[in-house]
Amino acid sequence: MNFIKKTAAVFLAFSMLSLFACHSQKRDLTGVDDNSSQAAKFQNAEKLSFTTTDIDGNEVSLDSYGSAKVIMFNMWEPCCGPCRGELPDLQKLYEKYKSKGLMIVGVFSDEDGLRDVVEDDGIEYPMIRSCAAFDSFQTGYVPTTFFTDGSGNVLSEEPYVGSKSYDEWESVILSYLK
Repeated sequence: MNFIKKTAAVFLAFSMLSLFACHSQKRDLTGVDDNSSQAAKFQNAEKLSFTTTDIDGNEVSLDSYGSAKVIMFNMWEPCCGPCRGELPDLQKLYEKYKSKGLMIVGVFSDEDGLRDVVEDDGIEYPMIRSCAAFDSFQTGYVPTTFFTDGSGNVLSEEPYVGSKSYDEWESVILSYLK
């Protein structure tokens, strides 16, 4: 019985650490505790337009992905376990649906360990640095994901906060690719 209590305590501690590790210190927390104000803030972001740099320092903009029917912007950080856990599934979805018009774009703020994670997981979809244009889509937590069309029109009614399985993301993606 003592072993079970110790195991449960370790699991609980690890779970709490994982939760806090996925909170981004650099993000605005306004409205995080009030889902209605966060949803209102997100719904005010009707169109996305940006110019930033990719993981290699090259300038990119929305026009770089404008030929896509649907663009999935996945805001994540290398220190976030759930973020990293869904990357291989996102890569598989990218491979499966890019010929059908899907573009997945990873959006990061922290470069610490970024390149190692991307290389180790074999991620081939674009990685771009977050910029002011993404502020309307921030929830204060990662991963946070939203969808636009190739012109930057926001398709998501509200942000998808947290990681999802391959099947869950596939269902969401297919609903936008219709």
